[in-house]
Amino acid sequence: MNKILKLAIAVAGSVIVGLGSAQADPKGKKVAFLITSPTNPFIAELTKNFVAKANSFGMEVTTFNTPFDVALQSQQVDDAIARKFDMIAIIAAAEGAIVPAMTRARDAKMPVIMVNTPPRAGTADLYLTFVGEDHTELGRIAGQGVVQALKENGRDSGRVALITGSLQEGVGPRRVVGFKEALKALPKVQIVATEDAKWDTAASERIAGQLYARFAPTGGLDVLYGMADNQTVAAIKAAEAANIPLGTKKGELIVVGSNCLRQGIEMIKAGKQYSTSVQIPARTGERSAELAADYFNGKTVPKEVILPVELVTKANVEKWEKPCSF
Repeated sequence: MNKILKLAIAVAGSVIVGLGSAQADPKGKKVAFLITSPTNPFIAELTKNFVAKANSFGMEVTTFNTPFDVALQSQQVDDAIARKFDMIAIIAAAEGAIVPAMTRARDAKMPVIMVNTPPRAGTADLYLTFVGEDHTELGRIAGQGVVQALKENGRDSGRVALITGSLQEGVGPRRVVGFKEALKALPKVQIVATEDAKWDTAASERIAGQLYARFAPTGGLDVLYGMADNQTVAAIKAAEAANIPLGTKKGELIVVGSNCLRQGIEMIKAGKQYSTSVQIPARTGERSAELAADYFNGKTVPKEVILPVELVTKANVEKWEKPCSF
């Protein structure tokens, strides 16, 4: 009787182990990837690389997009839960508004990976991991570029305008905080305008034109910070249309950006943009997919993966020209 019982336990145990091993495999797992704007070059490149890398592990990815419509994104989370996806990866349209939907995902035992947009403080129990850069540091780097550009030409003051990404998203506000911190090195530098263009190129060009016209009667702007390089290129285009000289000398407009898009790299090489900073969507997308595979393989996943950043100017642009070629 004891032998039979032991045999039964051994068989049951082997079945349990076998089931565990079968489940610890990313192949065939279905991932819902919720993104913001698919027309934004950064998001488009990140999405492409996430999908490709996930597919290489055998995962199936369904992409849902929303033009920063928080209600729609919340509904998409509920959709993913109802359709019994194995995981949700999400670039949140708004760090605060997504919390109730993430709570529902947790209650449904649906693992969530936060991508690029940092999670709100105090929500660590709602997600598996966050993958992305320190956006406060990215803002600080952009501000350091401004300070550096001004100091190179013996300037210690200036009027600065910001054209930002979405300020409800979580990324934008953090970059503004970091940018302001860096500018404290030059107390006479003033931020005179902050305009939310939601990362959009056309809106950024329109806003830049309006800013140039607004400040022209009082001597113009000294610095324009475009939060992403598609925005800085738009601002440069508007400056050229308004016959505003670009550069770092007194009387010239200093333009700094971020995200190291190909256009920004080209503008730095041409001397029209002073700096950008390293934020490469391919690595964010690929790393996020790798962590999803690690989770399905039964590995321990770190709570956050913060990707390294660096200021890019003409001095080191060649180093980043290829990685920033999207």
